[in-house]
Amino acid sequence: MADLEYREVPEKYQQPDSEFTGRIVRNSKEFVTYNATSHVRIWYNNQSEGYALHSHDAFEVCICVQNTYECHANNTVHVLKEGDILIIPPNMLHEYVNDSYGIRFIYLIEMNGFYKSQDYKTIEPMLFNTLLINNETCPDIYDDVYKLFMDMNSVYFTNTNFWETTIYIKMYQVFAEIAKHSENEVKKETLNSSQSISRINALLKYIDINYAEEISTEYAAEFTGFSKYHFLRLFKIQTGYTFHDYLTLKRITIAEDLLMTDMPITDIAFQSGFNTLPSFCRAFKKYTTYSPSDYKKLRIKTHENSDGENI
Repeated sequence: MADLEYREVPEKYQQPDSEFTGRIVRNSKEFVTYNATSHVRIWYNNQSEGYALHSHDAFEVCICVQNTYECHANNTVHVLKEGDILIIPPNMLHEYVNDSYGIRFIYLIEMNGFYKSQDYKTIEPMLFNTLLINNETCPDIYDDVYKLFMDMNSVYFTNTNFWETTIYIKMYQVFAEIAKHSENEVKKETLNSSQSISRINALLKYIDINYAEEISTEYAAEFTGFSKYHFLRLFKIQTGYTFHDYLTLKRITIAEDLLMTDMPITDIAFQSGFNTLPSFCRAFKKYTTYSPSDYKKLRIKTHENSDGENI
């Protein structure tokens, strides 16, 4: 039987700004009510019910502290166990499914300026989808990442001086740990790790600018100076994706932004690098579970409806 009893949030985890009244979702878009004039909100979440389908411009992080918590994002289902850290990229539609008591921390941190940096481009492949960090998936960085988020709690809920700056510093450290994990994976597989990392990173920067152009596997291998077989192996190790999947996901992330505009879907398909509308629709649905038109309806309606719902 579902345990839907209400439990008070412990005093030490009460929101530091007393005017906060809850989370606001309009259709499927969450309009994040950050703490005061900051760009950060952290919740101690012990509600028994889940949280409906939504997205937002901020990075979301969920850390399961007690019991389990189920998250659906794109075509992936995560059943988070105690200690699991789940990072959800901005603008990704996701929902939490739950019917029993548990404890977890939810972090929403706006990082818009970071997306334009070259540092972000080197870890972007790890953030095309959700990133699960625990002792099984990332044993080399898990303890340090978990501590960084707990340190964020300490400054946020005690409202110490320069708390927002401290949280941003620690979030950048989290991204640095993710980059270190990616490098560690490469080092396990190749002796010339620094050379391969720099060459693949150069290719990622090239793709970031030229994603709409025809970029064959042969051209990408030549760009890096590796044989085709060696390139494919190194690219998969460093990014976690085949070259074809990476290029497709990069184009889909571009299309997701364009689908928030009034641009026709056919134009979006070609502008984001797909040769035909059917190939765009198939790829988009494969990786997001939504057709481009359904995704557009879910996201763009939020700008037409001014009635918010507190949940």
